[in-house]
Amino acid sequence: MQSVVRVFVLSSPSGTARPGPEFTVEASTLDGLLEALHVELAARGQRVRAVSHTPTGLLAYVEDRP
Repeated sequence: MQSVVRVFVLSSPSGTARPGPEFTVEASTLDGLLEALHVELAARGQRVRAVSHTPTGLLAYVEDRP
């Protein structure tokens, strides 16, 4: 299964988020999709704060790692 991931980057402690790039993850299970999402975002230098399933895919809020 595949899922489109919409990313929002938290840029301040107040929680203001800016849209980030969309990408697709693929796995055989829903848990696998979440794992693939975490791996991809870690490779991009980001830390996951929250993930939600939506009717159109996954929504992730992330922080850039220093």
